[in-house]
Order: sequence, then structure tokens, then C-alpha cells
Amino acid sequence: MIEDLLGTSTVKRRKAAIEIRKKCLFEYKSVLLDALKLEYLKKHNETEMELIRAIGELGDNKDAKVYIKENYIDKGFFLRTAVMAYCRLERENNNDVTVILDLIMQNIYSMSEGALEVLGYDKMTPSITEQEQIIDLCKDFGKNREKGLTDPRYGLAAACAGWNAKNVKPFLEECMHSNDEPLKYVAENSLKGKYVKLR
Repeated sequence: MIEDLLGTSTVKRRKAAIEIRKKCLFEYKSVLLDALKLEYLKKHNETEMELIRAIGELGDNKDAKVYIKENYIDKGFFLRTAVMAYCRLERENNNDVTVILDLIMQNIYSMSEGALEVLGYDKMTPSITEQEQIIDLCKDFGKNREKGLTDPRYGLAAACAGWNAKNVKPFLEECMHSNDEPLKYVAENSLKGKYVKLR
């Protein structure tokens, strides 16, 4: 596996990253960063994204957190994917949304979308006050999006299955009026307190 991660083939590197992520092979956590550095600014975007995903999902890698922030988030590369990884590396636990709030407040579309996706995919449950704050900040997010783009509130609506703030129900009911079918499906189930398998 190390040979595939650090070899010359970007295809083998991508396949190794996917396998490591899916099988949660934590012993390769530090090598993933070395592999990502080999791919930086090459033309193989899919490989970079798979490496970033794997790093984020395996978590607890301070060097990778710094590298992803400096080379991807700060430079605006693969923002949604990089932000998801960064949030997972930066947070203390599944209730800690400090970094998510910081990123949302920067008001950058892909950055906010990535932060909200982490909430849903990881079933994060912040405090009631933080739940209310996130919904207030994002309830209208994406309403003026370009035609063809998915509704970026998808991750937030998914997370709401386990939230109890007073503005959760009105938010989910509003999501039911979206023209985005996946969001409506997630919102409908979240209103029943049910988590669903996400796309």
C-alpha cells in the first residue's frame, strides 16, 4: 500500500486512498499527507480530492490540517472537499462546531457548503444555542444559486434530524419548498427525527 501511495502512478495512489478511507486503515494516516504532497498542483484533481477525503475521515493529523489549510483552503483549491477535511481535523469532537461557524461566517459559497456537509455526514450535534445560530446564518443560503447547482443546505437539513432548537422545524419546513429533490427528501426525514443515508 505504501508503494502505491508514494509511487509514480497517480491512479494507484487514488485507488490506495479510497481503500484506506473505506477500510479505515489508520496506520497509513501519516503517509497520506506525503502522497498528497506528491499530487499537489498536478492535473489529477480526482486523486488530490480522494487523498484529502481520506485524510479528513481518518482524522487527528495536525501536520495535514496545517497543510490543507495553507495549500487548499487559503488558496481556494477544492474548497468544499478541503473544508470538509479541515473541519474534521480541527474539531475537538462531534459537538464542536467552532471551526464550522468560523468558516460559515467568511461567507464563501463552497466553504460554507463544505462546512454544512460535515454537520450532516457526521451527524454533529452542537449546543442548542449553536444550532439556532447555524440555522439563522444559513436558512436562506443558496436561494439565489445558479441554475443546476444543488441546494447547499443539504448537509444542514440532514444534521437537523438530531437537533432540537426552536428554529429547526420551521427551517426544515422551508426546505420542503426547495426545487432540490434530495434536500426535500432529507428534510422530510429530519422532520421525523430520522437520519438517512446521504448521497
